[in-house]
Amino acid sequence: MTQAESYDMIVVGAGISGLSLANHIARSGKKVLVVDAANKIGGCLNTCYKDDFWVEMGAHTFYATYTNLIDLIQKNGLEQDILAREKVGMKVFTDKHEKIMKGVNKFELMRSVPNLFFTKRDGKTVKEYFGKIVGPKNYDKVFTRMFSAVIVQNADNFSAEYFLKRRKTKSKKHPKSFILKKGMSSFMEALAAHQNIKVQLHTKINQLAKNSDGFKVLAESGEIYQSKDIALAVSPKIASKLIKGLNTDLSDVLAAYPIQSIETRTVVLPKEKLNFDPVSFIIPLQGSCFSMVTRDVMTHEKMRGFAFHFEENQISKDEQEKFMKDLLLVDSLGAETVETKHQLPLIKTGHSKSLSKIKLLAEETGIYITGNYFNGLSLEDCVERSKQEFERYAENCK
Repeated sequence: MTQAESYDMIVVGAGISGLSLANHIARSGKKVLVVDAANKIGGCLNTCYKDDFWVEMGAHTFYATYTNLIDLIQKNGLEQDILAREKVGMKVFTDKHEKIMKGVNKFELMRSVPNLFFTKRDGKTVKEYFGKIVGPKNYDKVFTRMFSAVIVQNADNFSAEYFLKRRKTKSKKHPKSFILKKGMSSFMEALAAHQNIKVQLHTKINQLAKNSDGFKVLAESGEIYQSKDIALAVSPKIASKLIKGLNTDLSDVLAAYPIQSIETRTVVLPKEKLNFDPVSFIIPLQGSCFSMVTRDVMTHEKMRGFAFHFEENQISKDEQEKFMKDLLLVDSLGAETVETKHQLPLIKTGHSKSLSKIKLLAEETGIYITGNYFNGLSLEDCVERSKQEFERYAENCK
């Protein structure tokens, strides 16, 4: 084993939650080490680059309501890279591309929508809440697929309180929805570039331990890292394993979170190969593909790009490729696909109670913890949670 340099904070996990927390702490003057087992930073923000073209394989849009995230964009020098998304429509897919409301019974919808003013989200699943608002038949036929496309997992049992959350803040200076000139990953690079941050990839952490100087972090490679404080910004399953030696109660709560595994396949094709108009995304109304998200919101002279989000291990690679060809309305792809995998938590009803327990146990243990299983799955939810943990950290440092 070798003894490594000591830090004010070690953040385990280099996704948006970990890097936004690290950036806040670094800008306060502290020395931060960010470690991740992957070969690149970003987590679910994953841009596939091909020459001068790119397409997102994970999260793909920022919104004017993401004020905490916009603050980080500005403070890290990317304001000039903000681009409004071009206005292109969306489609559903049966055996062809169809209008987004195809299959929706308008009479049932009109009859059910008034329930919006009388139905509360508290304690309800997405299916229970929205089924009353759009009508049960409409929900089962169309909206279950639409909502599942939003969170890239089956939405039926997702907590309605944490789905499509209403936000009280909104920037009036930014487009309603926007992207960055060089893709989402450029935001991750900007967060990580602060002079007080060191990022170390290919580093799997096996164990955390407390000592007189704070925390000792043991890597699978044998390296030992020392820090005054520690923050976990990884999936709840990984966090549970790492925290077990520090607090078994916290470990057990984290281990209880169900996880949805997603496999994404991305392909970039010449414009002339495709015979359908630009579209922001297409939602299949059947099968194991949650959605096809496109780069058509930022026009390129020669290329178009597409990311297909599949539930992992549901169909074979060949079946996935056939589905991709069907959605693209082509006989063959004629190009290699790039593949990646993501894991997303399923936030169930009763989440707020679990959340309170996690926060209390984390404070008792003396650690910081963030991720997409706290305030919600959106990018703003992740950044908001990390800001809250930074504020707690800053208060503790006084």
